[in-house]
Amino acid sequence: MIFRNLDVDGDWIFGKGKHDYVSDSTSIALNIRTRLLSWVGDCFFDINAGVDWLNRLGSKNQVELLKSDLRRVLLQSFGVTSIEEIDIVISERSFTATYTINTIYTKAYVDSINLEI
Repeated sequence: MIFRNLDVDGDWIFGKGKHDYVSDSTSIALNIRTRLLSWVGDCFFDINAGVDWLNRLGSKNQVELLKSDLRRVLLQSFGVTSIEEIDIVISERSFTATYTINTIYTKAYVDSINLEI
């Protein structure tokens, strides 16, 4: 699998030809990051893709549903073979999800996403 590389802001990188692409476990990680940070309804050809961030973070008692959404997105991502763990921390103004997954390239790959609420 190859995937267009992302800059520090999460935007695609253009202008360097083949050097703008990554492969192997990095491509899976960037694909997952992009998919997790997508909102439901953002993708015009698949309006059910992504996470319902507005309802999950905007309402109380949504942690289990949020974990379920994250698990769904992770398992549907290319190259992910299983999920070891998902840990969610929600504070007043921020959200962090740390996940450990197994992929076709690595075992126990750990990554996290952070959102400011």
